[in-house]
Amino acid sequence: MKTLTVASNKRHRCPTCGSRDVRRSQMKGLWERGLLKTVGVKAYRCERCDVRYYGRGGTGTKGERD
Repeated sequence: MKTLTVASNKRHRCPTCGSRDVRRSQMKGLWERGLLKTVGVKAYRCERCDVRYYGRGGTGTKGERD
């Protein structure tokens, strides 16, 4: 089971490698499109290390690697 912790920061930075080369990732499934969207949490993907994570306006915790 994955634990979701969300941090808020003005600058997007990958929680794994620290790169600022991140982009918004497409929301998947009911969990992300429904609940997370309603509380303002978004999915991001690091272009350097390909880690997908969640954040609210900035960095978040690592979610998954596709």
